[in-house]
Order: sequence, then structure tokens, then C-alpha cells
Amino acid sequence: MHVKNDEEMKLEPLSRDDILRGFIFITSIFLIFFSFSSDDKTTGIFALSISILFLTLLFVKGPICVEPNYLFERYADNFGFYLDNAEDYLCKSFDAKKKSEKVLVGVAFNFLLVMLFVLPIDLLFQHLTRDENSLLLYQQFLTWVIYIIESAFGIEVYIRGENSTILSYTEIIDMEIVAECTGLHETVFLSLLILCFRGVKPMVRAKWAIYAVIFIFVENLIRIISGYYLIILYDFSTWDKFHYFWWHTGQYALIMGIFVFWVMTVAGKPENKSIKKNFIR
Repeated sequence: MHVKNDEEMKLEPLSRDDILRGFIFITSIFLIFFSFSSDDKTTGIFALSISILFLTLLFVKGPICVEPNYLFERYADNFGFYLDNAEDYLCKSFDAKKKSEKVLVGVAFNFLLVMLFVLPIDLLFQHLTRDENSLLLYQQFLTWVIYIIESAFGIEVYIRGENSTILSYTEIIDMEIVAECTGLHETVFLSLLILCFRGVKPMVRAKWAIYAVIFIFVENLIRIISGYYLIILYDFSTWDKFHYFWWHTGQYALIMGIFVFWVMTVAGKPENKSIKKNFIR
């Protein structure tokens, strides 16, 4: 069904199947987090397998299988109904009558919602993963990937340690991949920034959130692997200063720069904007 901007239409509440699908999706995400944070490899792989099974039943083949676009649109419409009402209330409160004034209030409201939703989740995630080995399965996976890449470049390196997360070199000091080295904190932050930005089609947001995951993964690999060359070409203190700066400042400056660039380029394209629906109950 083709819907025009501001066309009045009746809001269809979430059905029991839609609520069940949402529950399965959230459970799958939780199981992925649980698998990454498990200190037992068998348990972690089992949890990840269950998560993949749930997502397969939800989006590929199963009794309540639907296309991702349908599920995201249904939840976007229902949550959007209440958020649009809140935005209209703010426009009336600030006496925003002109189109430019309403756009300004809408953008401010959008960024406020993003921060109110994203920051608490990001802080909670950082709190839950504050221990050095709180993402052990993913740490081991990342260590293995770095080992494969560096070995292909001719670097003499091997994996050691009780948890198999230490990269041992013949030419420089050993490097341990702890939870904060995985880049998952930054991945969660950037992905949520994109997913929570209203006014953009849900599938466009989902697609670019996946791109964000891939980008942070590659950027994090480059950051870690480049540490070897920084120490070889310069010294440990140079690498340590760069590592400290990038960890505390550079990484999040890059993320916010990417997010603003995404808002200005991708989110601003007319074909990517979601259709403004005027729902009635």
C-alpha cells in the first residue's frame, strides 16, 4: 500500500505475534551478548548458536517468520505514534508554527531522544563489561584474527596465556586483548546512534548500523595491528601515548564525526527519509 506524507491513517496496534517476534529478537540480541561474555567456550558457542537459530526462525523460515522490514516498520510505527505526539506537544509549547521552527524543534527532539536512549544503554554495557575478560569469547576470536593477519604479514607472533588472549612477539612486548580492546563499546554506541535516529526508514537505519559494525571492527583491527609497527619504528612510549589518546578521545571523536556525516549525507537524502504518517487511534 502506497502512503503519502501526512496522509491520515488508523494505527494498527502490535499483535500478539508482533510482540512475540519482538521478544524473540531482543532475546537473540541478549544471547549474542551472553555468548561474547561467557568465560566458557562451549557455553558461549551454544548461546550464539541458539541466537542464530532464533533469528533464522524469525526472519528466514518458521511459523511466525516475517521480513525484517515488516517487523522494524511495525515497531517504528507504534513507537513513532507516541514520539510524534510528544514532538507536536513541544512545537505547541515553544510556539513553533513556521516550518523552519518545527524542523528545528524536531531535530533537537531527535538528538535528545538519541542521547536519552543511547547513553544509558552504552553506560550499562560498559558497566557490565568492566572486567578485563568480560567479553572472553569475542576477545579470543579477535586475538585469533589478529594472529592470522600478522602472521600473513610475516610478523613472528604466537598466542599464549591462560585465556589465549595474549599476543606474544619476538621483537616487542606482549599485547593482551582485554575487553576494552575489542571495540564492542564503540560498536554498540555508533550502531545505537544510527538505529535510534528518527525520520529515516527503519531498514536504511538497520543497513547502516551493520555497516557501522563492520567499520568499527576493521578500524579496531588497524588500530591494534598498527601498534606493532609504531613500537618497531619509534618506541613503546610513542605507542603508549597514541594508544591512550585514541582510547580516551580519538575513538569517540571519530564516532561522532561519522554519525554527523551520516546524518548530513545518508539521513538527509529524500529517498532515505521515512514517510510522515498521521496516525489516528
